[in-house]
Amino acid sequence: MNVRVVVPVSDDRGVDAQLSQHFGRAPFYVVVDLDSEGRVVSQRTVANTSEHFGGVGLPPDRIMQLKPNALITYGLGTKALRMFQDAGVAVLRTEADTVREVVRAYNNNELQELAEGCHQAHHH
Repeated sequence: MNVRVVVPVSDDRGVDAQLSQHFGRAPFYVVVDLDSEGRVVSQRTVANTSEHFGGVGLPPDRIMQLKPNALITYGLGTKALRMFQDAGVAVLRTEADTVREVVRAYNNNELQELAEGCHQAHHH
């Protein structure tokens, strides 16, 4: 069974993209599909078209349209975290710099589930 992970990033360089420091204000999201062996079977970069960028909806709404199994990020606010948890999407915390490093850490079970959101959401 394939697993889809979504990672908020600051540029559109695919698996070499730098993670965004701010989940909701990330200009792009990289969508990575992994096979049962953890190999990347597809990846694409999509724009953050939420209201933070003049579009509609909230960043979690945009992510949910991508149908992820997991969101991997530095952190996010309590409200967004709850929205993902309620939808059954795992939210994992990373310290990685690039999507490629995130995938490696995910495959090695090095990521921790995010237990609580940030109270100062502007930092993420």
